Amino acid sequence: MTSRGNPRHIWRLAFAITACATVFTIMQGLTYPLLALILNRMDVPEWLIGINAATMPVGMIVSAPLAPRLMRRFGGRDLTVASLITSAACLLAIGATQDAWLWMPLRLLTGIALGCILVVNESWINQIASDNHRGRIIGFYSAVLSAGFALGPALLAIVGSRGWAPFLIGAALPLLALLPLLAVRGSLPTLPAGERTVPVLAFLRMAPLLLVLTAAVALADEGAMSFLPIYALAHGYGEQTGTILLIVMIAGSVSLQYPIGWVADRVPRTMVMIACSAAAALSAAAMPFTVTTPWLFAFAVFLWGGVYYAIYMLALVRLGESFAGMTLVTGNAAFAAMWGVGGIAGSSVVGGAMSAFGPVGFPLVFVVTFGAIAIAIAALAVRERKRTTSMPEHRG
Repeated sequence: MTSRGNPRHIWRLAFAITACATVFTIMQGLTYPLLALILNRMDVPEWLIGINAATMPVGMIVSAPLAPRLMRRFGGRDLTVASLITSAACLLAIGATQDAWLWMPLRLLTGIALGCILVVNESWINQIASDNHRGRIIGFYSAVLSAGFALGPALLAIVGSRGWAPFLIGAALPLLALLPLLAVRGSLPTLPAGERTVPVLAFLRMAPLLLVLTAAVALADEGAMSFLPIYALAHGYGEQTGTILLIVMIAGSVSLQYPIGWVADRVPRTMVMIACSAAAALSAAAMPFTVTTPWLFAFAVFLWGGVYYAIYMLALVRLGESFAGMTLVTGNAAFAAMWGVGGIAGSSVVGGAMSAFGPVGFPLVFVVTFGAIAIAIAALAVRERKRTTSMPEHRG
């Protein structure tokens, strides 16, 4: 299967793949607050609630070396179907067992299943996209995935955290995602026959910057979800406003992905990546100066959410430009692992900064992180340009 098909057919595939992959973000957005609320009602200590929650990103890290091998052996479609069913079964099992310790292996297995879904679907989305429209397709994909982070808490707000309703709805979502996948099952990308699996550790040396970008975006995502409401509370906003600010941030990440992807299809993508990294640092730097003016603060949060999340989208675009076959699959597996690493680090890094520097520690983490990334990408681009322009001088 190549990307040189009918554009309408390619977009049909993109819709099906995106609908399947969105299970990853919806399940996270639903299960993190749902299970935290239930554990809190069970009087489970906070340290155990934190460890319990960390088992899901640990599962994603575990999935990194497993997913390429499983995809090579069973195929992406069968692995995805098995992972969707596994994630639904784990959530039902969690609902049936009110025990914090039993939940940990179930959440670990859920993380492995979701990690496999992410690896397969992000490999597929890059395989169906050609370079001249890769930014738009992956921009659409990233926008819908980001919306999934908001849909999970929204479902919880509607059905509540008591009884079977949230578990039944959560388990139904992966099963519903099977429908669009089965509708295009004959057109899904396949891997070249006989190609060997590339070890994940070997990929770390191939694209270290892309992996750093993935971890940085995951760190920002987890840090914002945990501490943006607290940052707002520290400046006199109410709890409801803090929640609304999270929605504003996610709205930015949803609405700006496709436009940024469109731009990335028309101008050098390295320039777009530098611009997004610089904008993420500057919009974070603007937060302390706009926080006393609600609409300006909301705009800074909206812009920040859009541009920092676009860095992950652009990293996916660059991954698809640079690699193919099993190397692409391994790259997506490494991305999933680094997302898990960044997710685990997010709360501790941002929380530690706020403990050390006060509320300003929240934006300070992102000013430093994305400012350093912008400088690093620009420096690498300059070095590459110098190397390219000097190559003729060394010819034979």
